[in-house]
Amino acid sequence: MPVLLDTDSLAPHERADAVCSTLEAAVPRARVWAPANASSRIARWDLGPGAHVIYHDSHGHRITRTRRHLTSDAVERISVAVTTRGQVMLHHRDVLLGDRVGELQLLDLTSPYDLFIDGDSSVHAITIDYSHLGLSVDAVRRAVPLISRSPLYSLVRRHLLELPDAVNTLSAGPALGMLGTSTTELVRALIASVAQASDQTASEALHESLFARMTTFIQQHQRDADLTADRLAAQFGVSVRAVYAAFARNDESLVEWVIRGRLEGARHDLATRARDWGTIGRVAAAWGFKDARHFARRFRDHYGMSPREWQQHCVASSTDR
Repeated sequence: MPVLLDTDSLAPHERADAVCSTLEAAVPRARVWAPANASSRIARWDLGPGAHVIYHDSHGHRITRTRRHLTSDAVERISVAVTTRGQVMLHHRDVLLGDRVGELQLLDLTSPYDLFIDGDSSVHAITIDYSHLGLSVDAVRRAVPLISRSPLYSLVRRHLLELPDAVNTLSAGPALGMLGTSTTELVRALIASVAQASDQTASEALHESLFARMTTFIQQHQRDADLTADRLAAQFGVSVRAVYAAFARNDESLVEWVIRGRLEGARHDLATRARDWGTIGRVAAAWGFKDARHFARRFRDHYGMSPREWQQHCVASSTDR
């Protein structure tokens, strides 16, 4: 985990200043306050060009950006965040939003705002530069008070909550880049879904992000038996043909995408229960494989070994440690 700050390693009298300086570097051109008894752990991951994931455990803090902080040379970006613990008060775009724990918060960081988080808190956040978001500042500003009305609200919220753990397990490479692209597309679609239909960039965003939205939904419902084109079409308000076309544009197959995800889930479960030799059939069924022989064949084709051989490998690896 790329930790920017852990106040446990500092003397108590150094902690508040360390929290303020770290947040001021991560969120430039803002005034930051932290309590005298500050306790904080801040981690930040690069999610690809113009996008970052931030996870922050703290004993409360306040970030305020006024008009005097806004300068022409500042990087223009947005933030989407969920606070899972603590008490939250947000004043942004002439809207006062209180008691926001557990809810998505969209901030246009080219505007003044005042964010106050009180008590022991945990914050999951994404920041994305406008240059990579592909939406106008006006579209984002219109969406700020409307974000809870988006049909994508729950999808994006769950994605954001799971994102730090997912990013922390991935090494630099194609998978991390694809996750970054998908995350940006999801946020783009979230905003576009509540922006005015007359905004051309918003309409284009909904069309272009369909693949990212569907694959994120599949990932979140991987064990469901009915991950079909019909279900996806109904979920996202498009035709079955549009579902297949979105996968084809990305050189993918819906069926193969679902199977790969289920294989990876089953592989993880078999590794964690490697010493229980009776789990293969149960794990296969739990991940939507009705035929154990079909599961074993697909597993071998994908990983180069049978499910039993994979379990034996995991047992041997744990014994060697």
